[in-house]
Amino acid sequence: MRVIRVGGVEEPFNLPWLLAFEDNAFADLGAEVTFTNFEGGTGALVTGLEDAMIDLGTLLTEGGVTAIARGSGVQLHSAFTSTPLRWGIHVAAKADQKKVSELKGKKFAISRYGSGSELMAHVLADNQGWKLKDSQFVPVGGLAGAVTALPKRKAHIFLWERFITAPLVKQGIFKRVGELPTPWPAFYTAARPGLLASDGPLIDDIVAIVLGYAQQLKHDPDAAIDLIVDRYDMARRDARAWLTGVDWPTTPFVDTDVLDSVMTRMVELGRIEAPVPVTELY
Repeated sequence: MRVIRVGGVEEPFNLPWLLAFEDNAFADLGAEVTFTNFEGGTGALVTGLEDAMIDLGTLLTEGGVTAIARGSGVQLHSAFTSTPLRWGIHVAAKADQKKVSELKGKKFAISRYGSGSELMAHVLADNQGWKLKDSQFVPVGGLAGAVTALPKRKAHIFLWERFITAPLVKQGIFKRVGELPTPWPAFYTAARPGLLASDGPLIDDIVAIVLGYAQQLKHDPDAAIDLIVDRYDMARRDARAWLTGVDWPTTPFVDTDVLDSVMTRMVELGRIEAPVPVTELY
């Protein structure tokens, strides 16, 4: 039986993958799918794909586009969500700052360079009219690293999915001073180099099954909310708000207009030196 190794962040966006995996839903395809959580986010997932540690990953759209435009051999397969990611802008709970405008010149905790947390720091700075210096980025490895770094003032700002961090805000570890929704759909499924050329139809079928599980979550929201509360330590109110605000496609597809828009924005922010043909992304 063919084994397909999937990686993603430990967030409810990936719940359809976990449910399909737990149901052994791919057996009729002659495939077994495993899922591994990556603490380091999109940057770590890109490395995992490049090093063939995993076969598929659910990447932040901007992170996947940027990696490929910079020369990575990974390929985007299809849109995984059709709605934006709602980033929370966080500081330590005891920090003096209470609004985004007070954060100019402060240091950003990021998962790693090339991660979504780094890329969105540039989006935030651009929106605010700030010029960032390299010294303003502090790689911390992920959410757990930020939990340590912000209270110790090793960094001051951390961007992460606002519903995942909600328990940390409630516990008095972080303070949320704003939100930053992405101006594009949040996630794309990406494949390691060469996989789509050798196994494209199989990957199409696997992703289609997962998207079917995503639709089941939307069709039975009460059951979905129970799962999200149980698995992700979210308050029921937050879980309902999260589920209401996310949609997955019904079938695998690539939106070239979205990818072109993301690439243009990353060029404007200086994260990509020059645009590449959109067809090179998938």
